[in-house]
Amino acid sequence: MYHRVLPRLMVASLLAITLVPTVAQAIPAWARRYNMNCSGCHSPAVPRLNAVGIAFKWAGYRMPDAIGEAADMSRIENYLAARLEAEFGSVRPASGDAEASGFSFPSASLFAAGAVGGHAGAYVEFDREPEGTIDLVGTVTGVWGSENRYAGVRVGQGHLLAAGGGVAGFDRATGLSTPLALDESVTEVIPARLAGDQVGVEAFVVLGGRMRTSLMAINGIVLGADEEGAAVSRRDLVFTNQLMWDDAGSGIGLAAYLGDALGVIEQSPNQGRRFYRIVATANKIYNGAELSGGYVLGRDRDVPTGDPGAPEIRSPRGSSYWVQAQYSWTDNAYTVFGRQERLDPDVGRSAETLSRSTVGVVVPLNVPEYFRWSLELFRDSYSADTPARSGLVTRLMVAF
Repeated sequence: MYHRVLPRLMVASLLAITLVPTVAQAIPAWARRYNMNCSGCHSPAVPRLNAVGIAFKWAGYRMPDAIGEAADMSRIENYLAARLEAEFGSVRPASGDAEASGFSFPSASLFAAGAVGGHAGAYVEFDREPEGTIDLVGTVTGVWGSENRYAGVRVGQGHLLAAGGGVAGFDRATGLSTPLALDESVTEVIPARLAGDQVGVEAFVVLGGRMRTSLMAINGIVLGADEEGAAVSRRDLVFTNQLMWDDAGSGIGLAAYLGDALGVIEQSPNQGRRFYRIVATANKIYNGAELSGGYVLGRDRDVPTGDPGAPEIRSPRGSSYWVQAQYSWTDNAYTVFGRQERLDPDVGRSAETLSRSTVGVVVPLNVPEYFRWSLELFRDSYSADTPARSGLVTRLMVAF
């Protein structure tokens, strides 16, 4: 199944860069609130969070030293913001015409977010999707303690796990695309994605201002083998531990995801099947240079594969990794990066693997960095009969 589904999913993921709204990014309202540039919390460029930005989100959208202090809510402009995006994208096989090419306006978003009272913070986003529907996500966070030692609870719907504001790969990507290990399923049967909207509750503790440990109970939404989603997960548990080991925001991230998916067995759609994902990421920032990488290991337990009439029951194991290097020029305020990654959906079997090479540039266009221009080039190579494909995506974002 996977050798037929994978090319379709890869095309969809590439097109999603240009046709699907991105996750929540910069909130200029907070720059207005603290009278600072966006680079105070985002570097090398929006939406990537630095150490200050990560700590700000961990503490419920307030500075950690302000935990327990009543937030000034008298200025509505410090809580409201908007974002518009325009893009051009093209995907092309190694030979032949472009599979998809054109301009789009994928995202028009309104945000209401910030600290509430002395111990709470909230985030709400209304986003117009390409098909004209309105997507709504939101979370509420409560924190109690001191600047260097506090605990809290977060509840709602949004990016509760990957690509949601954390260290060493659990943060948002510098460029336009998210690593395959987070944005695609690493196994061939249960299509669980780590970067996506989940609904659930999280309890966490932050020690020393730099180490965050959490336990989540979520209903992770996973995409099925068809466009309508053949499987959904339920009663998932996630353990994470993140550590920032320097003032630049370098660190390591670890996560264990234990899930239970429905819809895997066609004849018994209400029968669950267990799966797990183990994640390890790390990065190091030195002056303007950064090296980062991550690895995801996954296993689907006792799932049917092969012929639907006489399925083989086994526990396939998949894996994916990425390595990225980038450099930022402070004076010229732009960043170049390159990433190499590989996805093997069934280790030791004949399933088709995917290797992706990506290079790009990100340029904040003005102070206080409310404008951002990005360009990303990619090439996908497959181990079997699927032809290689390449393409580009360029995006202009304005937030105010």
